Amino acid sequence: MELAPLIAWSVPAIGLLLVVAFGVARARADTSVGWFAALGIAIVLGVFLTFAQVFLNTFCIETLKRCVSRGDVNMSYWFQSFMAIPVYWLCIAGISRLKTP
Repeated sequence: MELAPLIAWSVPAIGLLLVVAFGVARARADTSVGWFAALGIAIVLGVFLTFAQVFLNTFCIETLKRCVSRGDVNMSYWFQSFMAIPVYWLCIAGISRLKTP
């Protein structure tokens, strides 16, 4: 069983869980995150998770032997977290503005 698609989609999903938890924590603390601060957090998280995806994909290919090397096409399994930056941004900024009882 090849694990590359699982890695490609689970890492950004973990990022989504992190930003939702962060937004909820800010909402509960009654301190919303500004749009630019949320963008900065989203960019840092997206870039960090992209590096994590590259590492995990390479580890899966070279060490676990559970992923197939596709040459340059491997990059299609690396950038989902980077492309999710707008989603992370909107989640952080939007959820942090919710009023909690």
